[in-house]
Amino acid sequence: MTNIEQFIRDLNQAWLDGRYDDLYDYYDPAVVMLPPGSDTPVVGIGPLVESYRQFGSSATLHKFDITEITLYSWNNLTMCHLKFEVDYEIESGRFREEGLDIYAINSSGIKPKVVWRTQLALQANV
Repeated sequence: MTNIEQFIRDLNQAWLDGRYDDLYDYYDPAVVMLPPGSDTPVVGIGPLVESYRQFGSSATLHKFDITEITLYSWNNLTMCHLKFEVDYEIESGRFREEGLDIYAINSSGIKPKVVWRTQLALQANV
């Protein structure tokens, strides 16, 4: 397992464990995230961490499994494709999805930092 793969696994374990403040260690302060189904980006680490908190407080997570991680690297930039399966419940119902998180990771500093992220639904079942 590469350092970047472990970094991504640790990032995901932090939010799964409800350790939202730990996410500040993984994201660049000026990170940009394009949420699924939206054309309005979330800009900055504070709003991004808050989006994790909101999901954690409004959803019951039944399952989250990373099924595949693929890395593409150039100099200090790594693109990470993380395939996952998730089963969660919110007020509007229960959802089972297969998705793809895409991260752009800058590794030029002391510790890698995610500078951009988006998520795509590959398959959804209600």
